[in-house]
Formats: sequence, structure tokens, C-alpha cells
Amino acid sequence: MRAMSWSVRGLVLVGLCGPLACGDGGGGPGRGALEGPGAMTIERPPEKVLITCPLGHGEARYGTGVKAEPRDSAVSFQATVSNCVTVLGSAVKSATLGTEAPSLMRGLSCTDLARAGAGRQVVTWNTAETSTVLMSQSHLSVQDATTLVTQTGRVLSGKFQGATAVRTTTFLSTDIDNGCRSEEGLTYLKGPATFSVTYP
Repeated sequence: MRAMSWSVRGLVLVGLCGPLACGDGGGGPGRGALEGPGAMTIERPPEKVLITCPLGHGEARYGTGVKAEPRDSAVSFQATVSNCVTVLGSAVKSATLGTEAPSLMRGLSCTDLARAGAGRQVVTWNTAETSTVLMSQSHLSVQDATTLVTQTGRVLSGKFQGATAVRTTTFLSTDIDNGCRSEEGLTYLKGPATFSVTYP
């Protein structure tokens, strides 16, 4: 990985995850018991929920064009993901996610675009259920013609509350370079996105 510069070679963001309560199939807690005299209770380890949505598309919009020098900009992010797979056979197959409203990012520049995807986001699943996620960690890596931005957070409420969420979005270097060099600055990015949710 090479040092970042504002003429960054691509961008990827990442996405979100939440806890799932697993029962014993009869509405009770996740444990099994042996019946009869001298019976003992066997505690089952909590099952891990894993939802992976490998196909998606993300868009980032910047109210004030982002350039080499830091400036304040209202940022919004939206994505759609599909082909979701879960080990528990969940009805979740797709989702839309993004910011409820533009978030003001102070001192944003083309050298730290990963910050733009942080904050509170809402996930709406195809089941009509929702999850509110706080993306709090961002990691950006440059890989030749693309930059991968991975964002990790926790599901604060709703479906999969307490789980970990990860979202990744990839942007082309030419889109970032051209935007940052333009007179107006970088105002829009789009690229492939993935999303996953894990618990515990």
C-alpha cells in the first residue's frame, strides 16, 4: 500500500452488521436439557449470524466540492445491495442503506475521503424491517487503479441490534482525480459496494 495523496487512485467504502437472537426452535432460549433423574443442562454456544451481500452499488454526494485544501461539505451516502446470503436461512435477500440526511463534515479534503461515510445510517431490508447503524471506524487502502474504503460499525437498534456491520465501496481513481482537480471539486462518486452483518 502506498502513501495517500489527494490524487488518490480509487475509493471503497464498507458496510454493517447486527446480532440475532437464536432460539431452540420452541420459543425458548438457546440451550438443550437432558430429561430424567440426574438430568443436566447443556449450554449451547450462541450461534453466529452471518449475512453477506456481495453485490451492490454505492453513491456518495458532496454538497461543496472536495479539493486538496480542507473545506466543510455536507455529505450523503446511499447504497443498494443484493444476493444476500445467511447461514441461518434468513428471509433477508437485499437492502438499501444510507444516511437519513446529509451530514456536515468539517475540514474534508481529497486526502481523507474515508471520513465521509462515517456516522449514523439506516438499513431497510427487503423484509420491511430496518436497522440503525453507527459507522464509527474507517479504513482506506489504495490498490493500483482503485481505493478501497471499509467502514465498520454497530447496529444500534432494529433488526440485528448489537451486531457488527461492515460496508465496502470501491471507486475508480480517475473519478477521484478528475473531481479533485476540477474547478468545482469532487461532488459525486459511485462504485461497487458490499455489505455484511455478523454476530457476535
